[in-house]
Amino acid sequence: MEAEIIHVEVQPEDPNHWTIRKFLTESDINGSSRLLIGRNKVLRHIAPFFTENPSEFCQNNERIYAIVYDVDTHTGHTLTLAKWKTNSFVLINNWSQQFVKRRLLKVNDEVGLRWDAYNARLEFTVLRRHAARG
Repeated sequence: MEAEIIHVEVQPEDPNHWTIRKFLTESDINGSSRLLIGRNKVLRHIAPFFTENPSEFCQNNERIYAIVYDVDTHTGHTLTLAKWKTNSFVLINNWSQQFVKRRLLKVNDEVGLRWDAYNARLEFTVLRRHAARG
């Protein structure tokens, strides 16, 4: 029996599949070593994979240790998703080293995040690089 070869045309990544989009700020790339993610975005796009009541997500200083998979470089990195007292969420523990420095991220670069339920990981991509003026 011969196997039939099927041609599959690979489509470019659909940017609409990135449920959390963010333009990086100075505090996301400086020595703070954290990526600030808006509360509503986390509660809408990540928390439902962990709890039936998203408002209870990461209460009492709970932290989520997650693999953050860089789809551009096909590498996985262990980071922590934590909730601040301000109710904002941050990715910490190796953010600066594993993403800012390694990917040469700059202010106004746009990044995307999404929860991959199949692989139980957070996925990351650089959607757009900010063109430096000068």
